[in-house]
Amino acid sequence: MTLSKIVWHDASGGSNVGWRDISELKQITAAVAVSCGMIIHEDDDLIIICPHMLIEDGKAIQGDAEIAIPKAWVISNEKLLAFPPGD
Repeated sequence: MTLSKIVWHDASGGSNVGWRDISELKQITAAVAVSCGMIIHEDDDLIIICPHMLIEDGKAIQGDAEIAIPKAWVISNEKLLAFPPGD
């Protein structure tokens, strides 16, 4: 597995500030998000990254707080290091 930093576009909006003019609503842009963690799955369409992993005997056995990011939303994917070290 690889520890990575993924920068990606995310949906935004719904700021719950009440009724606003349509011209103001049209000013919204996509958010830019950053996620760091172990890539536990990757295919042509999707990256699943998990920031919290339990390690046993040098192997990741459980994870928590995973997120599935569509590859079309990914701006960059920086490999930080391999796990276990040397992989």
